[in-house]
Amino acid sequence: MTLQKLNRTLLGALLVSGGLSVASQAQAAGYCDLGTATEGISTANMTFNNIASSDCYGVVAGNISGTGNGGNDGPAEINALAWGTGWTYLDATDASGNTFMGLSFTVTATIPGTSWTLTGTDTNGITPLNFPASLDFVVSLKGGTEYALWGFDNANVDGSDTGTFSIVFTNNGGNNPALSNLIVFGREAGGGTVSAVPEANTYAMLLAGLGLVGFAARRKLT
Repeated sequence: MTLQKLNRTLLGALLVSGGLSVASQAQAAGYCDLGTATEGISTANMTFNNIASSDCYGVVAGNISGTGNGGNDGPAEINALAWGTGWTYLDATDASGNTFMGLSFTVTATIPGTSWTLTGTDTNGITPLNFPASLDFVVSLKGGTEYALWGFDNANVDGSDTGTFSIVFTNNGGNNPALSNLIVFGREAGGGTVSAVPEANTYAMLLAGLGLVGFAARRKLT
């Protein structure tokens, strides 16, 4: 094999490996799709303005807090997931709310029931953010001794928004518990991708592809 042909072969390997890497990232699955969500929860269990969530996580024993530790407990747990960072506590059905970039939110839910609302007030006039806005949301649903999380990418919110929920996990008695609380966290859209999970390093994939082709090229040269 000539040097020119070898260079073309290596370039082709680079393009193929890069293409495979891009395809892998484009097909990145979330926790729900990977089967790590337990007790039958799915993205359809939580909707916002008639749109199902982008991903879900759980079911987890214990509590996730929006208001404890200065409102940082819940966001810290969510930031540790593969959904990106920058999450802020907005409001809970059993606690006071928080103002996020000039927008003040109030969440309510029917208990027992299957619907919830998120109302908002613009407190900063013409200064951004303003309604309508595009935000990412994480909604925590607690029932019995467990909770689960649902995430939404690029949700359009106008201050009078609605959603639905369903509790499909069970308590120790084998029954679906009533809603204990519903907590909403948010961030500006673009802070990450809710449905993304860690991928293999792109450069490692490229090097692996080049290594295989290089090995094949050496065999042809010998």
